[in-house]
Amino acid sequence: MGLIPNPAGDLLKRVDITLANVDPVLSRVDDTLGHVDQTLDTVRDTLGEVSGTLKDATTTLGDVRELLVRLEGELALLHQVPDLVAKVDAIHAAVVVKS
Repeated sequence: MGLIPNPAGDLLKRVDITLANVDPVLSRVDDTLGHVDQTLDTVRDTLGEVSGTLKDATTTLGDVRELLVRLEGELALLHQVPDLVAKVDAIHAAVVVKS
């Protein structure tokens, strides 16, 4: 006659085997989560740098816009130069004729 089967003991052995098989998987998951955490830290830092760069670019573009507005005004004055030259020439001619 053999031993009496022990279903509870067999179940516990299967649970132990399953847990032993799960441990390496959980270890890999922990490692992967560690890598993900490092990657997210890197992404956060990079986004912070990009944000600073975008702020700098926005400031620079604002400065360029102001300079372009000033340049536009000065170009408008330059466009008036030929008319002013003609008026000065006309005044000069009138003064020379009267002399």
